[in-house]
Amino acid sequence: MSGMKQKSKSVSKADARRHGDAKPADSRAVRTRAQIDSAFAMLLHCRSYDNMRVSDITKKAGVGRATFYAHFTSKDDLLRSQLQRVVLPMLRVQLAEPFLMDCRRFFEHVRTAPHIYKALMGGRERNGIRVIRETFEQHLESALITPSRCIDGTIPPPLVKRFVISSLLGVVAHTLNSGGKTTAEEMQRFFQKLVGSGLSA
Repeated sequence: MSGMKQKSKSVSKADARRHGDAKPADSRAVRTRAQIDSAFAMLLHCRSYDNMRVSDITKKAGVGRATFYAHFTSKDDLLRSQLQRVVLPMLRVQLAEPFLMDCRRFFEHVRTAPHIYKALMGGRERNGIRVIRETFEQHLESALITPSRCIDGTIPPPLVKRFVISSLLGVVAHTLNSGGKTTAEEMQRFFQKLVGSGLSA
């Protein structure tokens, strides 16, 4: 009887593996994504986003192109994924305030990892900045569904999100160009003045 149970257990384990049991596949997928994420971050230390190819990322991560494309549709998709997972939680939307967002944590991240933001925002084609802008605008757009009393109601929401994110990225570019001497608190103050004065109802 116990021998039968043992055999039954091993058969069901084998069946689960054959039929794609979620647990082993999930942990393998998580490991692979972590390898790709890590390789991408390491490459940003030595080259701009525009000068990086998917083949560079797969080589550094030690995975094949097919494996990369099983997780991400493109290099832009990988960047978008990292921004959503790591950076967006640092941007706290506050619709009750005229400046709409508390970005201190994000600004501190820019100060501690300026090389990454220079690599993302630089380059001839500026594809990195395009992906950052789109991702940040989507983040803010979802919050702007709820009207804010602090915003002049005559300004269309698409214009609001563009203005806010352009101001945010302008503050980041200024900090990167000035050698990162601006503190996160000062960056937030600049951002609040720009956005608050522009959107006030």
